[in-house]
Amino acid sequence: MTAVDTVDLEIRAGEIHALLGENGAGKSTLMNCLFGLVQPDEGTILLDGLPVDVTSPRRALELGIGMVHQHFKLVPSLTVAQNVFLGSEPHTGPFVQTRTAEETVARLADEYGLDVRPDEKVRSLSVGAQQRVEILRALAKDVRILVLDEPTAVLTPAETERFFDVVRGFAARGLAVVLISHHLKEVRQVADRVTVLRLGKRVAHEAIGDVTNADLAALITGETRPVSSEVQRGTPGATVLEVEGLTLRNGRGVEVVHDVSLRVAAGEIVGVLGIAGNGQTELVEAVTGLRKPTAGRITVKGVDTTGASPGTVRAAGVGHIPEDRIGRGMAGYWSVDHNITAGYLDTDEVGGRLLSDSKASSLSARLMKEFDVRASSGRQLARRLSGGNAQKMVLARELSRQPDVVVCAEPTRGLDIAATDFVRRELVARRDAGGAVLLVSSEIEEVTQVADRVLIISAGRIVAEYADHRPSEAEVGRAMLEGKS
Repeated sequence: MTAVDTVDLEIRAGEIHALLGENGAGKSTLMNCLFGLVQPDEGTILLDGLPVDVTSPRRALELGIGMVHQHFKLVPSLTVAQNVFLGSEPHTGPFVQTRTAEETVARLADEYGLDVRPDEKVRSLSVGAQQRVEILRALAKDVRILVLDEPTAVLTPAETERFFDVVRGFAARGLAVVLISHHLKEVRQVADRVTVLRLGKRVAHEAIGDVTNADLAALITGETRPVSSEVQRGTPGATVLEVEGLTLRNGRGVEVVHDVSLRVAAGEIVGVLGIAGNGQTELVEAVTGLRKPTAGRITVKGVDTTGASPGTVRAAGVGHIPEDRIGRGMAGYWSVDHNITAGYLDTDEVGGRLLSDSKASSLSARLMKEFDVRASSGRQLARRLSGGNAQKMVLARELSRQPDVVVCAEPTRGLDIAATDFVRRELVARRDAGGAVLLVSSEIEEVTQVADRVLIISAGRIVAEYADHRPSEAEVGRAMLEGKS
């Protein structure tokens, strides 16, 4: 399979260059070639007009090329500071200067508004905090070219604006910045030029002022599609999921969810909206059986599932679409077939107690078609899928059994226009079929366009609820700020 096909790309010092395309269009592969993670079969990389061999990420950094990856490249067992300076630790003689590294990270985090503790282990961080560590890794390097692969996926609008101020500062100092994004609004806000890839080929290379968002959407997808808009609100029925007085502590014993109560009815999407790291991850883990509450009660259709195992919660009728689709939503070294049919091992559809390969393959093929999972075959390793197809595979496993409750966290993070529309349509379809959907997200537009009720979470507490209308971005921002005060 040809991931990138005879693509020409020119990156200029002092500009922000947006790289757009659907999942699987070749954007990340192209940038991985620039960063030394992938070696091209043909073509040349020129730096200041001279050919260079970027044989590894270390070589890329030596040449002044840095990259913030969409899928994290962190070592979970190390601290934030150790990850930031991995391979380039400050030292005196043979001794690593840990305090110097931590002080530098603390200064950078404070300077750029990236809230992380330098001495905290990465494995204990939320997905949002891990993204901030990736950004700090790049900021700590003296780079001339900086590639940002979906860097704002877990940032609020205010944080995104501040981050883009930093990015503009990079360009003003002569750095070349490449921004890979699926957010056309962000691209228009910050980019100078834009290149669009489709099916591995370059289909456009324009100044941002010369193209409209509709033009870009058509170039990305190869078809004209309407801009995403609000969906019609549902008609809620009886309460299916109820959370009462939930309190949770994290691995350090710190209370991160405080007395949270919520309910989700059949035929309803309830959105929980907040900045990453405000207790959403722990809330989802408790509801899906991955974390035992300190206090409170969780019921599904009247059955108490508080502290129950994930298997028990699943048997009670709960489907889970996790925020970390790579680390928790799938087994990367399993085939697509095995990932999908893992959700059916307790049924006769794959043969009952004795697994039938033919039944499993047939089921997987049907669901791959139904959920538009694009792979070379069901035997393809899941880790080889694009982000959009990986998420569709997770949806195929979780939604095809028509669960009474769907708990989904950041379901469209890092997805292209088409995949985002697909995921949202599937969630709305599940609601319209009588399902109760708990949508946890940091994307204001995502929640306000599809949720029937919106809850704002800040510092582990529900600080606002909107039941009679879908809130504006300004209302959400005010609620978040008031919740922090």
